[in-house]
Amino acid sequence: MQAREFMVDALIVVPDRSVRDLAKLLLDENSDGACVVEDGRLVGVVTTMDLVFQEKKVHLPSILSFMDFAIPLEPPDRLRQELEKIAGTRVREIMSTDLVTVGPDATMSEVASLMVDKHLTLVPVVESERVLGVINKQSLLRATL
Repeated sequence: MQAREFMVDALIVVPDRSVRDLAKLLLDENSDGACVVEDGRLVGVVTTMDLVFQEKKVHLPSILSFMDFAIPLEPPDRLRQELEKIAGTRVREIMSTDLVTVGPDATMSEVASLMVDKHLTLVPVVESERVLGVINKQSLLRATL
């Protein structure tokens, strides 16, 4: 069983796409991630976990609760600024560039080992620097049936 038999179409995005647009795309396509391609070449991978970790970098203002009143301990514009920072972030700022890829002839056993050992949610299938597809968790499940 080879990667070419179980790969699915890859979502392809460009590095300058906004993180907000990426999040919408991943939700609309029910996908765990996308390949980031520039000039026809794979330059990164971005996953839903990258989005989650990006949001963890946001500083939410501290609030004191006293007798059913919420008293902000920081300027009220701080939350708005932090949320705008996320909205203005580009894919290139959060994508993983330490790429783990496989060729179309890789065995599904090899791909599964990579995904488990490196905690990956998807692995691009690449040939001559061109993305052919991806192996995701569902691909692995199909290979076991």
